[in-house]
Formats: sequence, structure tokens, C-alpha cells
Amino acid sequence: MYEIAQRTLPLRTDPPAEVTVTIGLPYEEANGEWSCPYRIDGLDGWEHERKVTGADSLQTLELVLDVVRAALEGSHEAREGLLSLD
Repeated sequence: MYEIAQRTLPLRTDPPAEVTVTIGLPYEEANGEWSCPYRIDGLDGWEHERKVTGADSLQTLELVLDVVRAALEGSHEAREGLLSLD
């Protein structure tokens, strides 16, 4: 993945830890759709690269931001008050 954006968020655990979100460069698939890879490290169950697919590069960027926010907000860590999205 060619990284274009990254954010690190603190986890209030003992010992302290971090969640790192990485967004990759959108690319065109062979079928004409666009994909945008992303990865969330530090949340249970998200430790591998995934992708969002859309009609064009801008849509995939919009979608990947929505998917990442939903994943972070819906995570066990956020529900337990251990992850701050600020």
C-alpha cells in the first residue's frame, strides 16, 4: 500500500497503547472501479489491510473515511471508553 495519510490515536490502557489508521492511494481496478486500501492497527480484529471500492477515486476516499470512522466508533475499545477519537 502506498500510504497517503496516517493518524495515531492513544488507547487508555495499562500499559498505554495506540491505534494507527493508515489510508492508501486510490487506484483503478481492471474492471474500471476504484479501490482505496486502508489498515487499522491496534484494534482487535483489524490487523490486516482492507479496501473500499467505489465509482471513482474521490468516492473511494469519502467511503474509506466513513468506514474507518464507523470501525473506530463501533470498536470494543471505543465502547469501553479506552479510545478517544479527538
